[in-house]
Amino acid sequence: MRLGTVKQFDQNSSFGFIEDSENHKSYFVFYTAIKEEGYRRLQVGQKVKYQLAQGKNGFQCVNVYLAQSTGK
Repeated sequence: MRLGTVKQFDQNSSFGFIEDSENHKSYFVFYTAIKEEGYRRLQVGQKVKYQLAQGKNGFQCVNVYLAQSTGK
């Protein structure tokens, strides 16, 4: 799993960007990638764990968990 910080998340459109902690590149994230219970929303500044997958427009975040959660 990679570590990153939520840099932007539009609550109305349910997408945003996560900045990778190592390479400082930002990657797209859509709400369906968030694996937490309840509302699938992120807040700017939250630390997250995630994986990258090739999407139709480049790499994007998948299997996103809050860094302090028990997600795998």
